Amino acid sequence: MADTIAGVKSNEVADPVPAVLPVGRSSRLEAMALEAAGDHAVLVRETGTTQRARALLTTDKLPAGERLVVMPLDDDVEVRVDGDALAVWLGSGSIQQVPADQRPVEHVRVAPWATVIGGGLLLLLLAFAVIGSAVAFSWLMAVLG
Repeated sequence: MADTIAGVKSNEVADPVPAVLPVGRSSRLEAMALEAAGDHAVLVRETGTTQRARALLTTDKLPAGERLVVMPLDDDVEVRVDGDALAVWLGSGSIQQVPADQRPVEHVRVAPWATVIGGGLLLLLLAFAVIGSAVAFSWLMAVLG
């Protein structure tokens, strides 16, 4: 990189490596944070020895804030305007490990006696609901009828 564009350090003192994030399923691309004269951007480039730059994400200043600007740096970059892009990406799944607190609960066998007791309580609740409804409707019919 040129001296005018420097990589943003993830930790200025302890970590001299610019902050990079793998992009895509094969991790053949990476996103690297850039800083030039106090302005920040993200450079998407190929990994490996070539490190060919593919796209630059930056902003344009507007009176009401900033507008995101995506600049393709070669012909192999496709720019889409799609409102459902985030939903499609999220729906395709992630290749990273799911955090432990978000993993599904493992299948655990319930003791047969607990199943019998729970089923019995459920049937008792259903019986009370039917009997209570019958009593309530009979009182209602007696009052209104």
